Amino acid sequence: MKPFSAFVKNNPAIMARIEQVKKETVQHPEIKPFLEAHAVTDDMIDKDLTVLQEYKDQSKLCDRCASYGQCINFVKGHTPHLYIEDNRIKISYTPCPNKKVHDEEQLMKQYVTAMHVPYETLNAKINSIDLEGTDRLNIVKRAMEICNDIAAGRPTKGLYIYGSFGTGKSYILGAIANQLKERHIYTTIFYVPEFIRELKNGFNDQTYAEKLDRVKKSPVLMLDDIGAEDMTTWVRDEVLGPLLHYRMMNQLPTFFSSNFNKEELRYHFQKTKVGEEKTKAYRMMERIDALTEAYPLKGKNYRRS
Repeated sequence: MKPFSAFVKNNPAIMARIEQVKKETVQHPEIKPFLEAHAVTDDMIDKDLTVLQEYKDQSKLCDRCASYGQCINFVKGHTPHLYIEDNRIKISYTPCPNKKVHDEEQLMKQYVTAMHVPYETLNAKINSIDLEGTDRLNIVKRAMEICNDIAAGRPTKGLYIYGSFGTGKSYILGAIANQLKERHIYTTIFYVPEFIRELKNGFNDQTYAEKLDRVKKSPVLMLDDIGAEDMTTWVRDEVLGPLLHYRMMNQLPTFFSSNFNKEELRYHFQKTKVGEEKTKAYRMMERIDALTEAYPLKGKNYRRS
């Protein structure tokens, strides 16, 4: 069988097409300056014409890619660079601007661990909070002060935000979590009733202790809708009690949202299926008082709006 080079030489049409491709390639504005700067010979071009074409057809510094997900390059998220080695033309790749943005976004996502939290809460922003009313102004002002304290490593209490349904308590917690994320501070936020159910399932797959320990030690913790869970002695004395005690003893910033004010929450802790236990309920509230400052949130129901 004849080698391909011999076949090409005997086929004028193919030879003409190759010469046309070569002419277009060496005159390309992204390639011509490189060839001239490195005194590239015609023989080198013939040997590595495919390399030059590969370079020509790719995006440089995202000039033809709208985002990392729409990257057209052979090595996704990387910009090609031509260089000479051993009289051969070669390509190297370095991360492009879109790749760096993508990696930063992926890294930032790691700073918030969310469990059973709705999309609007997970994507909330401080500057998107409706500031209508004194309650909201007071909470946002204090939230920013607390974020500054946490970022500076200063001991600080979190917020206990309480009010009726739909006033935006969960949204504010999400906004605070994202504000801390911008400062590279890890936060865990979870919807309390679902987290309790998840812990119960942990008895079956032997993950109960690990899940509780991970939440207990989170640098910043947010318990969304505390008081909405079914109160049992196990929930109070084996889950919430040890969790809050650990955070109080280690001065770890902790936030809550609830439909109950603190007195109503104390009564919620007090009433279980086995009867009333006032002492344990007061002990729970002492921990929450040590961890938080209470702020009411009145106003319209945004869910209905």
